[in-house]
Amino acid sequence: MKSSLVDGLLGYLKFGYDFDGIDFSLSTEETLRKILEGDEDPSTVIATYIEEKGLSVPYDPSYPELGFYPGTRCLVNYFNIKDKHELKQIEILFSSIRIAELFTKPLDMGFTFSYLKAIHQHIFGDLYPSAGMIREKSLEKKSEFCKAEYIETQAGEIFSKLSQMKFLSGIDDFDDFINELAYFMGEIEALHPFQDGNGRTTRFFFSDLARRAGYDIIWNTVDVDKYLEANIASIDGDYQPLFSVLEESVIKRKDSE
Repeated sequence: MKSSLVDGLLGYLKFGYDFDGIDFSLSTEETLRKILEGDEDPSTVIATYIEEKGLSVPYDPSYPELGFYPGTRCLVNYFNIKDKHELKQIEILFSSIRIAELFTKPLDMGFTFSYLKAIHQHIFGDLYPSAGMIREKSLEKKSEFCKAEYIETQAGEIFSKLSQMKFLSGIDDFDDFINELAYFMGEIEALHPFQDGNGRTTRFFFSDLARRAGYDIIWNTVDVDKYLEANIASIDGDYQPLFSVLEESVIKRKDSE
């Protein structure tokens, strides 16, 4: 993999750290660089981390997979971690390692809801037994996401529209592409199908979709706060803020011209 491409992918991964307010250390950057360059095996890196941190404890299956440990905001995990800060650190490291792996070994799937679930399962499967599973309870931040009982139905409608749009391929006009991309990103944000990890999953999905359609999203140029505000607005059907963010961070791929 060319060094310029590796640098771009590291920028993508760094954005995930910035979004979660976690330091992107030089050691983390070096580890991810080695994975992207094919010099480190992702599973070995994760296994070594688990051993060094003493995380190899018996998983307690008595808790519901999609639930939280009592008195915590920690999603049930394979290591029985009940400290939110510790869990977040491990979650973003493992998921970033698996995302880096997906850049080098893509899943051979079309842009379907099954693909979105497969991405989630791949990047969170080392940590959560709920990886790839659709949430069973309603979620709400500043706005309410799709009710759990309607996720499958709504997903069917969204991905049917995406298929009818030929997954945004063949859209040569830049503004038209951004309009459609902002719409579908907003719809999936409102769908919010997973208990956790929706952001990293959908960013990878739409980065892949944009790339195959002839465009790149340059994530390291995206303002985290503006992006967060745009996501919130899109839940209520206002896609203009997301359009503005994408307008400044999407470029047409040279090899598609």
